[in-house]
Amino acid sequence: MLNQFFDKYIFTNTLKYKNNNFFLVNIPFLIIPVDILVDLVKDKDVIEHKKLYEKVRLSVKDSLVPRFEAMGLEKGKQLELIKTFFVASGWGALQLVDLDEQTKRAIAVLEHSPFAIELNGKANFQVDFFMRGILAGLFSAVFKEEIACVETECAAMNSERCKLILKPKTEFDFTKKIVQDQLNTD
Repeated sequence: MLNQFFDKYIFTNTLKYKNNNFFLVNIPFLIIPVDILVDLVKDKDVIEHKKLYEKVRLSVKDSLVPRFEAMGLEKGKQLELIKTFFVASGWGALQLVDLDEQTKRAIAVLEHSPFAIELNGKANFQVDFFMRGILAGLFSAVFKEEIACVETECAAMNSERCKLILKPKTEFDFTKKIVQDQLNTD
């Protein structure tokens, strides 16, 4: 038993390992040691973090979400499937604590982030820019508007958990340092 999510796909034969690659319903994915990505996160290079966040956001919005859309699921089920996929893949326990489709806003809480666990006490900055990019890309596709994500609390900085705010980029207050450090001003 791997976990309930992947076990279901193993049972239905839609999780496959062929030609030395993993596929979940024909979507390729891989399993990698967290240390490889932690090394990208651990240095406080704000400019590089912004670039990686933006690349992840665009990749999720333009490449990954359309693959899940091709499954023919309604928006809510698609959102839940993608969220569950990342949780089951070891990205931590992600919970949407507030979702308002009309104002195109959401608040997510991430517990057990592998990056926050590895960098706990070693970082004085928010470390979950990969998850921020994943969520921003996902919600940009769902809301059909450019959504940004700012991590306001981070377990790597001794918070109880990571808290991520999602809303249209134009609604963030760019006079705040936390926003300036995480989002491009253009």
